[in-house]
Amino acid sequence: MPLATASTGYSHLLREIDDLRAQRGVTGIALVLLQLDGVGEVNRSLGYTAGDEVLERVAGRLAAVGRVQDRIVALTRGVFALLVHNPLHAGHAALAAEKAIRVASESVDVTDGRARLRARAGVSFLPANATTASELLRQCEVAIREAGRRDKSHVAWSAALDGQATVASSAWFEIDDALHRGEFELHFQPKVNLRTGALSGAEALTRWRHPEHGLVSPLQFIPAIEGTDSARTLLRFVLNTSMRQAASWAQRWPGFTISVNASPTNLADADLGELIADVSRIWDFPVDRLVLEITETALMLDPDASTRRLHQLRSGGVKVSIDDFGTGYSSLAYLKNLPADELKIDKSFVQNIDHSEKDRRLVESIVQLGHAMGLVVVAEGIETEPMRAALVAMGCDTGQGYLFGRPVAAAAFDAFSPAG
Repeated sequence: MPLATASTGYSHLLREIDDLRAQRGVTGIALVLLQLDGVGEVNRSLGYTAGDEVLERVAGRLAAVGRVQDRIVALTRGVFALLVHNPLHAGHAALAAEKAIRVASESVDVTDGRARLRARAGVSFLPANATTASELLRQCEVAIREAGRRDKSHVAWSAALDGQATVASSAWFEIDDALHRGEFELHFQPKVNLRTGALSGAEALTRWRHPEHGLVSPLQFIPAIEGTDSARTLLRFVLNTSMRQAASWAQRWPGFTISVNASPTNLADADLGELIADVSRIWDFPVDRLVLEITETALMLDPDASTRRLHQLRSGGVKVSIDDFGTGYSSLAYLKNLPADELKIDKSFVQNIDHSEKDRRLVESIVQLGHAMGLVVVAEGIETEPMRAALVAMGCDTGQGYLFGRPVAAAAFDAFSPAG
């Protein structure tokens, strides 16, 4: 398959699509837009030459993905487009996307070491979905963001996705300005010791109070900024705001911890530990009272790199929590060696334990597993007293959910009284 090895830009891709449409016998085109994450980490750990070498190797692999008549185009750094000429059926492009993601995600031996990138893709079709090359490209960009939101390798565009994309489509370049304008805020949800009822800490949850769209959920803007500098900018805001606030609460509630969510982009940042240490010093909040929550799915994107980064963070005093446990596909053999302090059971498993024997046994097994691994076990999504009582009987350590309090602004959290 022909390959444009240099980054040719989106205007070149649009011309390629128009030229292909004009050829005799072309009845349809599938566009697979492929985004690679992790290049920045390679640059920082192995050098920019290694980063270039990795991209060249991956580009060479991608050239073998399609048929002779298909074409792979290098766009901006770490973004490729696969043009599938006359796809045989609707699943043809999905198979091409899966193969492209697989070969792009395989480890690469370079001069100074070994590296591995992460990949996700968006897929759409012309003329089935779009009538112009620009519209086809836009649909694939929307689908890529949806893939990030769902933690899926690839997503095919559908009309329903456009209704969800209004804010996300502009989030990646708006977010820095929005932070400067003070549109972002944190809400805090209490974490409670299930045995004593005492407040143990809080989870900081980011909200965007958009001037046009109102209060925007992180599910709409976080996927849009994954892999960009805005992800680090947002984390800096969250760390500064949450640790400053937690420092004052720690005077009222000794031992108070603050939990902050970190994305795959944040976890790949070689300077993350230094950033946390700097913020800790500024606000005089002990770094060992910070809990960094990382989803099981994010950890599995690159298990070896995740383990190295978590060891670095924990050596600096940071506590690590495996978030949404049970929703991913992690190996228990891997988890037993994972440097972590806390296991957080996803609410989807917790919410039926007071009337489902299977769910109750599953959660009880996770609690036992967590304790066997020497971890503090947190259950989220606790909404009723019977749910709390069942978790206490299982030996679960910490609880979070509407029974104890909804996420609220700092001023409202000040009035929190866990024991009633």
